[in-house]
Amino acid sequence: MKHRIVTYPAIFRPLGNDVYVINFPDIKGGITEGQGLREAMKMAADTLASRLYNKTDLPQSSKISEVEVPNDGSFVAPVSADLTEAAHARINYRI
Repeated sequence: MKHRIVTYPAIFRPLGNDVYVINFPDIKGGITEGQGLREAMKMAADTLASRLYNKTDLPQSSKISEVEVPNDGSFVAPVSADLTEAAHARINYRI
């Protein structure tokens, strides 16, 4: 089986208490949060997969160097998701 793997830049904004809000500038409605960086990255990958697994035309991915980041401790990181696996896990699930 061929897998569709996508990678998009995500902005990780720290809120305090090790909580991060994650936003995908290229993905409409692509926002989530996580406690600690490990969970934040997992939540970001799941959100990315949830938003794109059933799309045939994917949005253009920005270059990380072109993403504007607020000067509040936020940073940009690439996030990848396997859309093939997400589709199998979300049969008949729509956002």
